Amino acid sequence: MSDELVCWNCGESIADIPLPISRHANCSHCFEVLYCCRMCVNFRPNAHIQCDDERADPPNIKENANFCEFFKPASAAYDGASDTSSSARSKLDALFDDGAGDSGTETDAKTKLDDLFDD
Repeated sequence: MSDELVCWNCGESIADIPLPISRHANCSHCFEVLYCCRMCVNFRPNAHIQCDDERADPPNIKENANFCEFFKPASAAYDGASDTSSSARSKLDALFDDGAGDSGTETDAKTKLDDLFDD
């Protein structure tokens, strides 16, 4: 497994961000805050108390920047299974899919339009 740091939200490399990560640092791809609980090695999303460091006073919103002095960036912060944007896109596509498949080329659309107004 690589130790390269990736964004917790989009999974893109954040090698261009200077270390240590500043509280004001944002991902250059998705512009999410990087100095947050979701990017920390102590973050446990499935636990009742989501921070493993008992000295920390974790914020309510884990995606917001914070002032935690126990922050350590995690190389495995990205969880592709919880990628809501691709999930939402696939659900939206399924909602508006008319069952015709992927045959929606421009020529097919033009043919259907011509057939509709054909006298």
